[in-house]
Amino acid sequence: MTPDDFNAAFAGEIEFLPLTDDTPVTTTAARHQRQLELQKIMANRLYGDIPPPPDHISASRQPIPGEQAERLMIEMTVAERRFTVDAALWLPKGISGPVPLICGLDFVGPIGIMTSTGFPIDASARISPRPRYGAPDKRLTETLRGTSAHRWPISMMLDAGYAVLISCYGSWVPDDADGWKTHGLYPFLGCEDASPTGAITLWAWALRRLLDLAATCDEIDSSDIAVAGHSRLGKAALWAAANDVRIKAVFANQSGCGGAAPAAHPVGETLAQMAERFPHWTIPSSHSAADLTFDQHHLLSLIAPRAVYLAGARADLWSDPIGSFAALQEAASFWQTDRVVDWVWPLAQETWQSCGPVRNGPLGYHLRPGGHDLLPYDWRQFLEFLKTC
Repeated sequence: MTPDDFNAAFAGEIEFLPLTDDTPVTTTAARHQRQLELQKIMANRLYGDIPPPPDHISASRQPIPGEQAERLMIEMTVAERRFTVDAALWLPKGISGPVPLICGLDFVGPIGIMTSTGFPIDASARISPRPRYGAPDKRLTETLRGTSAHRWPISMMLDAGYAVLISCYGSWVPDDADGWKTHGLYPFLGCEDASPTGAITLWAWALRRLLDLAATCDEIDSSDIAVAGHSRLGKAALWAAANDVRIKAVFANQSGCGGAAPAAHPVGETLAQMAERFPHWTIPSSHSAADLTFDQHHLLSLIAPRAVYLAGARADLWSDPIGSFAALQEAASFWQTDRVVDWVWPLAQETWQSCGPVRNGPLGYHLRPGGHDLLPYDWRQFLEFLKTC
C-alpha cells in the first residue's frame, strides 16, 4: 500500500453522532430500553420497518445427487398469497446430536456453491449483474454454477462442526431498482399498503425466515446460530441480528455504508451515493450525514450482548474498513453494562499495518490485504473467533 492509500483510509476525524438522549448505558435494563429506541429510529430513517412473519411457513427436504446437501423447498403464505423459494442445507457427516448453524444469503445462491446440476436454477431471481461469468442481465444462468464456492468454503465449516444454510438473495427480493416491487417479498408481504421499507430490510426478513426453518430441523441447535453476509448482504445480516435475538453471532464482511461504516468518517461510499445507485435498498429519506441523528455504531449497539465480527480489506477503501473498526470500538460500551470489562483496543494505525485480528470477548475484527471479496481466509478468522466468543 502506498502512503496515499494510508492517508485516504484515515482521512478526517471521526466525531460520532450522539442521540438526543446520550446518557451512558450502565445497566442491562437501560441498554434494552435504548436499543428499542434505536431500532425505531433506524427503521424510520434508513431501513424501513421489518414486516411481520408469514401466516404459515414450511419446507420439504430433498437430497441433492452428488452433493453433501439437501434442497429445502420453502412455502409461505400471507392471507391468500403464496410464495415459494429454495435454499440448501449442508450437515456435517456422522453427527450424533444437534449442531450449530451458519446461515446466510449469497449473491448467486446454492448454484454458486455447487458445481453439480442437482440444484435447479430459479428463473425468477434477479441478482446484481455478473458479466464476466456470462450472466449480464441479472438472471441466474448455468455459467454461474460454482462461482461463489470460494466465498462459502463449505468443507471448512462442516469440519468445524457447523451446519450451513444458504439461499439466493435475488430469489427473495430482486436486486433491481426497477423491478423489486413487482415480484418477490414486496408484493407477497403487501408492502405497498404498509409503512415504507427497503430491500435491505426484506433481505433481513428472509434471513429470519431461514432461522424459522432451522428451528424445525432436529439436526440443528437453534440456540447456536450465526448469520453471515458480504457487502450489501453484510448490511442485511447486521440489520437482521439487530432485530432478532435468536441470532447468537453475526459476521459482516466489508459491509460498508449502511452497514458497519459510519457516515461520520468521510471515507468511501456515502449514504447519498448509495441511495442514488441503489434507491431500493433503503427508504426515501434524508441521506445527508449532517441530518442524521444516529450512525452505524448505533446499529452495532443493537446486537449487544450477542457476538459481532467485522472484517475489511486494505484495498477496499470504498467500504471504509478503518471507520468500521472505529464504529465497533464506539459501540463496545453496550457490552459493558453491569460489569467491568478490561478490553484493549489497538490503535487503528496498528491494525492497518499488522492486518492482524482483534478480539475482545464477543467483539472481533480483522483486516487483510486485498480487495472487496469474501475469502476462505476471512472464514478461518471468524471460525476461530466463534471458539472464544
